[in-house]
Amino acid sequence: MVKKNIRRFSIMIISLFFVGLAGLFYGLIEINDNYVKDKKDLVILKKNLKETITSNRLKDLKLTNYNFMEYKINAFSTRYPLYSNILDSVYTKSSKYKFKPELVLSIIQVESNFNPKAISYRGAYGLMQINLAVWEDELNIKRDNIFDIPYNIDLGLQVLKIYYDESKGDLKRAIHLYNNGYKYNNLKYVKKIDSTLMSFTPFRADRKAITSPN
Repeated sequence: MVKKNIRRFSIMIISLFFVGLAGLFYGLIEINDNYVKDKKDLVILKKNLKETITSNRLKDLKLTNYNFMEYKINAFSTRYPLYSNILDSVYTKSSKYKFKPELVLSIIQVESNFNPKAISYRGAYGLMQINLAVWEDELNIKRDNIFDIPYNIDLGLQVLKIYYDESKGDLKRAIHLYNNGYKYNNLKYVKKIDSTLMSFTPFRADRKAITSPN
């Protein structure tokens, strides 16, 4: 009888041991699964946090660059109001007549060296050296406004557009006529414009600027 009780007790103890061991094993599995899940969540959280920080840094960088560029523009406008006015007018008028602003700046530099009051011995006036004897009646030019920067640039682009249309889209020919008309033949003028154009063109590969208006 005593032996039976001892055997039963031993079996019960052993059973409880294995039940406890099984519970511990399943508990460890659950802990491991939770650890893996938490680790994945942590990796995803770190990734999202990093992307957020990077995105904010890029935004700050863009904002900083924009603010700095705006500061430089304002500083330039304050220090050199004349050139700022010329640039504003060139970009506005060139868009109106569909010519590259770099080309217009090149013509201005070659024609007048950015002097709005320039007068040539041939009777050409202003930034783009408008010849009054040739164009006064055709363009209905107001003499009193001939040195006005936007007005003079507009007149010059009207002249260039007339020659461009007459040349059937040949910009080199139009530029040649802009300086020479039909009376002279200064072959160096177009080359001079082309050379000057490179200083206003961001990439030297953009060689189409002299052969195409857009």
